[in-house]
Amino acid sequence: MSHLASVPSLLDFLLVEPATRAEAEALLSEFTALPEEQKSVARASLLAKIFPLVFGENALVEGSASYEENRTQPWSTNCWLSPTVILTPTSSKQISQILALVRFVGATFSVRGAGRLQNPGFTSNEGGVVIFLSKLTQLDLSGDKTTVDVGPGHRWLDVYKGLDPHGLTVAGGRIPHVGVSGLLLGGGLSFQNSEHSLGCMNVVDYEVVLADSSIVHANATENSDLFWALKGGGTNYGIVTNFRMSTIPNAIWAEGRVYPATPETSSQLLNALMAYHELIESDNKATLIWHTINQTTLLIFFYCAPVEKPDVFAPFYDIPFLMNVVPPAKRTVYEMVDAVSNILAAEQLNHDMRTTTTLPSLTVYEAAEKTRLEEMAALSDLPRADLTMVIQPMSSLAIRVAEAKGGNPLGLSSVGHQWFLVMADYADTLTAEEEARVRASVKKVVDVVEETAKKEGVWLPYKYSNYSSRDQDPLASYGEGNLGKLRGIAAKYDPEGAFQALQNGGWLVSRAGKQ
Repeated sequence: MSHLASVPSLLDFLLVEPATRAEAEALLSEFTALPEEQKSVARASLLAKIFPLVFGENALVEGSASYEENRTQPWSTNCWLSPTVILTPTSSKQISQILALVRFVGATFSVRGAGRLQNPGFTSNEGGVVIFLSKLTQLDLSGDKTTVDVGPGHRWLDVYKGLDPHGLTVAGGRIPHVGVSGLLLGGGLSFQNSEHSLGCMNVVDYEVVLADSSIVHANATENSDLFWALKGGGTNYGIVTNFRMSTIPNAIWAEGRVYPATPETSSQLLNALMAYHELIESDNKATLIWHTINQTTLLIFFYCAPVEKPDVFAPFYDIPFLMNVVPPAKRTVYEMVDAVSNILAAEQLNHDMRTTTTLPSLTVYEAAEKTRLEEMAALSDLPRADLTMVIQPMSSLAIRVAEAKGGNPLGLSSVGHQWFLVMADYADTLTAEEEARVRASVKKVVDVVEETAKKEGVWLPYKYSNYSSRDQDPLASYGEGNLGKLRGIAAKYDPEGAFQALQNGGWLVSRAGKQ
């Protein structure tokens, strides 16, 4: 950034139009002349003027057209903060210019893909800058159709829809409205975990804008340390503007069932789950999605080949269920995700998540469900507070595939295990005290799971960052060695620490391991 240390050199880099250059130069020169203690007061006013002046219609300030629409894009309403300016860049070059201006004026910034994260301050901020990647929606299939360039502004349903006519898909997200960048930078649970591993392990090249505004590629042969770090290391290294992913076949079989969450059915389902854990150690094409909410359990059976009623799901087939939300059939990934898009439609609610990881354990699962029911009863006086228990079975095969592809920072051992999640969906009209009760209930369920798992000798330290609550520490759960390596890579590609000092929130290496 030394070459952009002066106002004229910065304006040259920003390609400011002659008609507005004099005004921009005056604003920046006046700001830089202020004593440091006065800059913090003057900064918000400067941001509201300088960014629209330089970036025109791609800079939205309060009161302007589309500001409110873009401010309220995050999935969780407690993340609807009020930045001074929301930027919607159209290219990697423009992002490099934005970062140059952000650093020059010392602005707090947040990066937003689709805004699906549930933690306030991670994808927005108060009084700073939000870099919203919604216009970066490229989806370019290579000539040989083995890879596809995916823009960070996409949601997964759109990616699958675009690839569907080609008979192809990618190992991406399982929820239609989840965004590409957040999922992949956090690791990325996919339908194809056992066969192709996590979504991040299917990225073969990242285009990244670094803190110094340079645009680089990270892959197995170029910036390979950065390539490794981005596979779960989050937003510590730069802004990813393109994910080149390997394509995979699209033909699958799937079924979605809703079961009653009665004690008898819950017992049958949990015993079937234990059998399923064993079966997926020898079948790399199966994925089970388990959501228990209120008085029902939604199970999605997904098989990465067009095989009718795969044997791997046999433990569940004879358990009585209420209805098919997705009839059993051979279909494509797009057809499957589209079929559940209405079921999983995003509501305007507050959300909280909390996660932990264990080996398969019937005792742990029973303790989790018992505690969930107790906590739901404790919250029953509130107008809306739902607690969802999610169990994500992971085979050892998924970890071995990741290791064969070069590995990642997550620190997972090659054992069959499960990623556990409790999610609260609650009304945004709750008082602060009521919200604290909801979050305490979420914590109680996870605490019981961890206590039980430790007693049973089945607890694992890993925490999936995309499911972690704001007071958890997922990067530290990767292990001291991996965290140290992540910090070293961040220091190499961002030696001045701009992403640590100016970025408003997120899982930052400078904050990890200090709780």
